[in-house]
Amino acid sequence: MASLALLVRHFFGRLFDNEIVSQTGDMRTNVVQVLGFLAVPGMFVSFYMLPQRVRFDQPFLRGWLLIGDDYFFVLYSMVVMGFVMVFEWDALFPDRKDYLILTPLPLRGGAIFTGKLVSLIVFLGVFLIDTNLFCTLLAPLIAGGQGTPATVVWRIAAAHAMAVAAGGAFVALAVAGVQGVLINVLTGRAFRRVSPWVQMILMGLLITVLFLTPLVCASIRPLVEQRSPLLRWFPPFWFLAWYLDMMPGHPAGPVFRELAPLAREALAMAAAAFAVTYLAGYRRHARRVMESLESGFEGPGRLRTHFDRLVNRWLLPHPLERATFHFISNTILRTAKHRLFLATYAGIACALALPAVVSIGARPGAPLVSATAGGLLAIPLTLSFFAVSGLRAAFNFPAELRANWIFQVCESAERVPHIRAARKWIAVMGIVPLFALLAPFELAFRGWRLALIHLSFALLLALLLLNLLLVWFRKIPFTCSYFPGKTSMAVMAALYLAGFTTYSWTMADVEAKLLSRPAELVLFYALGGLALYGLAWLERRELGVDDALIYEDEPDPIVRQLELG
Repeated sequence: MASLALLVRHFFGRLFDNEIVSQTGDMRTNVVQVLGFLAVPGMFVSFYMLPQRVRFDQPFLRGWLLIGDDYFFVLYSMVVMGFVMVFEWDALFPDRKDYLILTPLPLRGGAIFTGKLVSLIVFLGVFLIDTNLFCTLLAPLIAGGQGTPATVVWRIAAAHAMAVAAGGAFVALAVAGVQGVLINVLTGRAFRRVSPWVQMILMGLLITVLFLTPLVCASIRPLVEQRSPLLRWFPPFWFLAWYLDMMPGHPAGPVFRELAPLAREALAMAAAAFAVTYLAGYRRHARRVMESLESGFEGPGRLRTHFDRLVNRWLLPHPLERATFHFISNTILRTAKHRLFLATYAGIACALALPAVVSIGARPGAPLVSATAGGLLAIPLTLSFFAVSGLRAAFNFPAELRANWIFQVCESAERVPHIRAARKWIAVMGIVPLFALLAPFELAFRGWRLALIHLSFALLLALLLLNLLLVWFRKIPFTCSYFPGKTSMAVMAALYLAGFTTYSWTMADVEAKLLSRPAELVLFYALGGLALYGLAWLERRELGVDDALIYEDEPDPIVRQLELG
């Protein structure tokens, strides 16, 4: 038992030791801050319920407000546990360091597996309790109202705790099961290539679902009243139904009672899938890690090699451009924090773009999900804004700050190729794939003429945004320290909001007006070309003044000098 306790403690600490957590900060401080941040939303929503004065036995009063609050509690628990599992994606199984240190020790068979599993359960339990503690204590008291017997309040609290815990456990088990399936189905090489993309997709999906919460809350009532099949396709609805069905007296009605068994079945299936895939995946993973200790480095695949050859030949004439361009690609592919950061941007972009083109059918005879062409004008603008700004922001975060000395030592007198490579990378790996993905949808919904105008209009704005954001960029991406406290978060949020609304929605309205005025549309393209030339001229002038690359982002001084001398 003593060795098992030590193993659990060791693996529990290792779950907080990953590349996503700041390597320069104190781990204990980071963990406390995260736990405090996660506990706040549930408490705030509980206090928000006070002026509603809606009792648990009258959930349909005041526009189904109470059901919307219950949906948030369930969804928040599920999303947070999903985030935890995605962040710990690479730590669900022991890594090579664990096996090298622990296997020579006199540990009984299965001790490492048991220690890892127990530590993972404790770790998830900490976040699950922290996320739902305050709302479990406050929400039942508020929903119970004055004069409610204590036994009824305790039943409401038990229903709340069971629903949010079951929803969070379902997502955690499902994510772990996905990784277990990948480990058991794919070869080691294929798993290493596919796993990062699955992690990014899960992160983007969670962000999208979280940001679509207001829209989904507004759709619950029409979906329930029309008994839409969509209720059976979205897991948060299952656990919401289970929550409402466990209330004393079953006040939510037969629709939610019919959906409640889906939550119990889904939780049982996720637990079974986790038990099978995790056990089998653990053995496969352990054998694969031990057998591949002496294996050599795996180079890029054929497609990547062919792509690199084409890019080097036609786009990157200077050797420094090639080095920086491929350094950016390899860093993003191999660094989890940059991948998840970009996945977060992608999830927010999808959450803002989907309501414009996708509508949920809530009327009898209407399609369950329908796509409309009316909102297509803003889609390329919305997605390109987050693609360009997200990549530009990701370039600020260092991958391994302690290793940037190699860039300083090898720096040559030519610095401009590094900056050109960053711009070309965003254009080639961000803007071009995005518009290539959007082109078939534009052609299908709008025809080739309008699609060409629309995509060219959005492409011109994307290039303007790209050049504007990189005018004063003097870094090799991922090699400079970053101090987020230098810029006020409120100011950055205001700038992002103003920039996004102007770039996406205002320019979409401008394009809609210009479509019927060909002469003014041509004038707009001409002005856009002049703006691109002006930004290029401004950058050349700034580079002529100072083209030194920055490797250390200096914090604000404690005492500011006027520098009048």
